[in-house]
Amino acid sequence: MNGEAESSHQRTRPAAGATRDARALWAVSLVGLLVAYSPMWLPRLRDALGVELGFGGPASSIVWNVLAAAILMAFVLLVEKRPLASIGMRKPRSKDLEWALYLFGIYMAWQWVVMTFFPPAPDSGTATIASLPIVAVLGLIISAAVFEEILYRGYPIERLSELTGRRWIAYAVTAPLFVAPHIVFFGPHWLWTAGVGTIALYVLYAKTRNLPACMLLHLCINLPILIPTIAHHVGG
Repeated sequence: MNGEAESSHQRTRPAAGATRDARALWAVSLVGLLVAYSPMWLPRLRDALGVELGFGGPASSIVWNVLAAAILMAFVLLVEKRPLASIGMRKPRSKDLEWALYLFGIYMAWQWVVMTFFPPAPDSGTATIASLPIVAVLGLIISAAVFEEILYRGYPIERLSELTGRRWIAYAVTAPLFVAPHIVFFGPHWLWTAGVGTIALYVLYAKTRNLPACMLLHLCINLPILIPTIAHHVGG
């Protein structure tokens, strides 16, 4: 009888340990997710508290993105004690880059169709960015391409996939969180214009799980914003 009780006790200990490990994984990952999405909520918290930091406007996203990405990568390495490959930061294969270029070609073909046959009305978001100094717009383009992929694609998709055991849940959660601020800033028409690029980015990550390839595609998608920017400064 005592042997059976001892055997039962031994079986429950691994289960209890697994439960504690799962809870720890959830707790650590949730902290990481808060850091990853901090460029979305920290500026709003700053505004709500009336704190003046000396920078603002669209270009301030460069600062928030850099800080959040640096803290997040340190968090992965030092707190989670995992390699950056665990969030998709690995050397791209030639196939990964080929997929990025294929998807960029599809995106540009769609842009041509939209701009030729269904041109959207001017929006305040694009006008705001175009009015910034060209150097600031270049900074925005590079910052978004590099750091947004780390913050809004690599880390949340990989950790949510691990936590839930379902990759589709990770995409279902992260895609709306990425899309919503763009709709607010650029307007609803962004969904069928530049928003198609977001679909391309998620398809690319689902296919390759490689952030540098996504960074390349994101950079190519964002570069055309230089056209109205240069036109504004030359024409103005």
